[in-house]
Amino acid sequence: MTNRTTKSWAVVLKGERRAAREKYVLGCYRPYNLASYWNGKFFATQVSSPSEAVFRARAFAYTLEHLPVTLAPEQAVAAGAETFQAFEIPPELEKDYAFFTGADAGRGHRNFRVGYSHTVPAYDRLLAEGLDGFRQRIAVARTRRRSQRQQDQLEAMDISLRAMSDYCTRFATAISAQEPEIAARLQRIAGPAPETFADALQLVWIVHILLASQKRGHNALGRLDQYLYPFYQRDIKRGVLDRAGALDLLCHLFAKVEGMHEATNICIGGLTPGGQDATNDLSFLILEATGLVKSPSTNISARLHDQSSDAFHLACIDLIRTGIGFPALFNDEVTVPMLTKLGIPLRHARDYCMVGCVETFIPGRQQAWSDSRFNTQMVADRIFDRLKSFDTFDQLMTAFYAELDKDIRKHVEQYNHSLACFTPDRFPDPVLSALTDCCIERARDVNDGGARFKRQHGVGMMGLGTIADSLAAVKKLVFEEQAVSRLELKQALATDFKDNEALRQMLINRAPKYGNDDNYVDDIAVALVKHFGEAWLQHRTLDGGHFLSCMATNVSNINAGQMVKATPDGRRAFTPLSDAASPFYGRDVKGPTAFLNSVSKPDYSNQNCTVVNMRFLPEYFEHEEGRRRFLALTREFVRRRAHELQFNVTDNRTLAAAKENPEQYANLVVRVSGFSAYFTRLTAEVQDDIMRRRAH
Repeated sequence: MTNRTTKSWAVVLKGERRAAREKYVLGCYRPYNLASYWNGKFFATQVSSPSEAVFRARAFAYTLEHLPVTLAPEQAVAAGAETFQAFEIPPELEKDYAFFTGADAGRGHRNFRVGYSHTVPAYDRLLAEGLDGFRQRIAVARTRRRSQRQQDQLEAMDISLRAMSDYCTRFATAISAQEPEIAARLQRIAGPAPETFADALQLVWIVHILLASQKRGHNALGRLDQYLYPFYQRDIKRGVLDRAGALDLLCHLFAKVEGMHEATNICIGGLTPGGQDATNDLSFLILEATGLVKSPSTNISARLHDQSSDAFHLACIDLIRTGIGFPALFNDEVTVPMLTKLGIPLRHARDYCMVGCVETFIPGRQQAWSDSRFNTQMVADRIFDRLKSFDTFDQLMTAFYAELDKDIRKHVEQYNHSLACFTPDRFPDPVLSALTDCCIERARDVNDGGARFKRQHGVGMMGLGTIADSLAAVKKLVFEEQAVSRLELKQALATDFKDNEALRQMLINRAPKYGNDDNYVDDIAVALVKHFGEAWLQHRTLDGGHFLSCMATNVSNINAGQMVKATPDGRRAFTPLSDAASPFYGRDVKGPTAFLNSVSKPDYSNQNCTVVNMRFLPEYFEHEEGRRRFLALTREFVRRRAHELQFNVTDNRTLAAAKENPEQYANLVVRVSGFSAYFTRLTAEVQDDIMRRRAH
């Protein structure tokens, strides 16, 4: 029976945290990119191939021939941030580091906005077939009649896969003397499909790292509990693994995730493609490992649905109550119908995961995720400037939607123009293509019709609470009660309520506020979410993909607020908007049940993703009664068809102390928006943004 390894994940974790504190430079933990150096050296010194895909694949292979293959004594999982990033430039590279990284940049690469990072390869198929299996499919595809471009694409994918296999072999050779067991594991996964839990975990991780080495950020590990479970079951049955051994390996993996210092989404629970509850032993082990490691980078997303067990709900709650912000909760009863509306078959829709923060993604079957931001309040500002021209609230809303739709069309044109600048023949992606379903069979790049499903480009619609509250105030106090004239309100907004604090307080206190189960304002939010979703779905990306509204903004509500003046909800000029789909800070005064009732009223089935932040005081969970109350809330979240919920369990006393004495609270983790982070490393603006949220 294999139990815990003699290696210590706690030592790995401690080293990563210490290095991050000591060597944080210009917003980076490891600021020097070795992969970029070797990529650029290839571009600068080799003659270009007629096929850009083949040339870039060869550059990838050349890079993998030169990246470090080292393993610290305490590490049980090979590869990590140290594979391609460095705290300092190695002396032998220092002389021409700037030149070759410049050559890499000069060649040009796709970027997040047009689809490059925020992705998940077909790990399920990779674990079933191995790298050799993928190459065998390429060999079969090459026997068919193809255009030269298609033959080049297949060659480029084969070069990329062979490079990954060769890297595993080179790594195994380099560490064989001091780490024979891990070396043997690397040698096994270099070609055939993995056979053990440890082998499967290592293959997923090394592919994740090699993708990240190409400047792809915030990629996800996908449905890890589903991919790894057959190996876990088999090893348990054969007596070569027990629960403690699996937990230890997961902790080692999560300590390596910490070293990346970026949101790495890991999805658990949910439904099987056949519609059964997918929760298994690994779902619980992943929650347990997350609680032990406490890394803000393991962005755990728990999928809930009508069949989810109380045991799984409670296991999620027990991790949430620790305060690290994990897991975020996602509702399959909303997300699966959203995906089927896009034409995705039900079995694939049930297999979704999240990438980046909260973005819905079909792992291994679509182009890399991309998104952009849309400051909806700027549209509302222009409408409020014209208050005098509207005789009724309905006229105002008609004008608002017309103005909004016009700006959406402009946004679509701008995005498609950007997409047109990154053609697949000039900016191919042979590595991701090789790992994405259907690209081999179609002999096409992932961005050229190779992927099974078309692009999804999300657009973050910021400040739902601010806009809903503002429109409710105008409707009630201007048009219905006539408590304030249109001219007076317009002037007050233009001057940030100068010499008119009484009006600001009236707007705050007399108008209904989103988050309190008041249909007067909640119905406005419902209408807004409906229009946002339908308006974006009317448009297509240049390559036939979907534009999708996202009620999620990370911390962009802070910057967005800096662009707009005062608003009719009483918000001051240039201050943050409400975050994502959450009520405005402190305005949800009737408790968590009223909060949930409000945020579950909109139909989110036209939204790719949503962020709703809730905050609780730690004492809420002190007794079993609080835990059970929270279970009732998560059950109601599913039943009412809300889309997403995420939680902070903090009090302002602790957060204020952390601001004053950051060294004493260096490992304090909080939920920010679609991700968690160390509180003391956030900007003061983001820290204040968190502290403004009402704690229940």
